[in-house]
Amino acid sequence: MSAYNGGPAGPPQGPHQPYPSQSPHPHPPQSPQQPRWAWWVVGIVIPVVGILITVLVSRPGSSDGDGKAAPASGGRPSASPSSSTPAQPPASATPGAGTAQVLYGPADVAADVTNSGSYIELDTSQPVVSGSSVKGADVIFGASLGDPTLFVPGSASNLAPLPASGPAPGAGECAESVDRNGTYTADVKRGDRFCLLTDQGHVAYLRVVTAPGTGQGKLNVTVWNMPAA
Repeated sequence: MSAYNGGPAGPPQGPHQPYPSQSPHPHPPQSPQQPRWAWWVVGIVIPVVGILITVLVSRPGSSDGDGKAAPASGGRPSASPSSSTPAQPPASATPGAGTAQVLYGPADVAADVTNSGSYIELDTSQPVVSGSSVKGADVIFGASLGDPTLFVPGSASNLAPLPASGPAPGAGECAESVDRNGTYTADVKRGDRFCLLTDQGHVAYLRVVTAPGTGQGKLNVTVWNMPAA
């Protein structure tokens, strides 16, 4: 018999195999992956929200930087004081009832002054000039005695001479001149000026442009329609 030489036999010895190393910090569990459609929704919603905020901030009536409400301009630029519209004249300066209206002129009227001259009718929209008597003629421009003259038919004192210089008179001034200084005839030369009351109540201003002894003379004429009294 063999002698007992110790405890039970252990496993056979062989080369030393190290145990696998284990990390002291295990990896954390990974979160579940988001579906792709969720990212599409996020990509659409964020720009839309940004657009809405921009519209709300920029619309008329929103507050500006200093906290005051910005006035709405309706899309039109604000007018500066230097570009303001000129003020309209007062109603009293606008022609209307009670104001003399120009019926004709100022314009030149040519007439033959030879011999008995020409009859001139001024109560129409265009003066009528005739070499013979005309019913309703207001003045005769002629040179029967060699010197040019103006003569009122019927010898009515409706012709008033004016100073040779000065501004042209208005209708009211002419009417007052006839009332004060009216006569029925006057010798004329270039530059002379007269006021005349027609047989239908119009007032005329006559300025002699040319006044030859024969041939064609010329008067510059303005006629007013006077307002009813």
